[in-house]
Amino acid sequence: MLLTVSENAATDKTMSLLEDLVAQFANVEFDGPLMLVVLMLAAGYICLEGYGIYRMALAAIGFAVGFKRAHLVIDYFSLQLTNEQMIMAQAVAGLICAVLAWSLVQAGIYIAAYHFAQANLASALTAIVLEHVDIPELLIPVATRIIGLAIAAGIAYLAMKSERMVVVVLTAVIGGFAAVDYFVQLIHVFPVDISYLDNAPDVVWLGAKLFLSAAGVGIQGTKQAK
Repeated sequence: MLLTVSENAATDKTMSLLEDLVAQFANVEFDGPLMLVVLMLAAGYICLEGYGIYRMALAAIGFAVGFKRAHLVIDYFSLQLTNEQMIMAQAVAGLICAVLAWSLVQAGIYIAAYHFAQANLASALTAIVLEHVDIPELLIPVATRIIGLAIAAGIAYLAMKSERMVVVVLTAVIGGFAAVDYFVQLIHVFPVDISYLDNAPDVVWLGAKLFLSAAGVGIQGTKQAK
């Protein structure tokens, strides 16, 4: 009797953990310490080894972008899906983007460049433009998309002229920026108290991103030259 109760309790606990994991993936909430460490290390590896694994890196970025964007589209149209259905829809969108990025390098470069522009332009435009130009703040997302599309198209065009250079710079910059961003998120959930780092000014983190990106370009360029 006690053994049966214990087995049922263990089964219920396992199912609860699985449901929590499904819910986390379905709602794109990758904010746990372990997940952030894994993402930070993966971003750092892409920064330093991007050209050597560029097809895999572009496919991974494509999958992540498709997975996340599918969630945003589903939310935008207010589709009522279960967590399991949400994950299936996101996985399909992610796989489509991953296959495109793997098989068509220019498509992968375009997806990665657009995602990077979208992730970084909004805050830059808000900080720079709104201080000097009196425009509705609601126009910022629209301007971000338009500029992001233009930047991505320009980078994809440059890749047709010099694929190696573009891949090295793009993977180094995306990986460097992402690694620092994940580290900043890790500050709030790190097991050891490092909250004092949260008081560092934005310019410090920007400097860290630029330094890591430059290091990635230099290391990748040196390896390819050899």
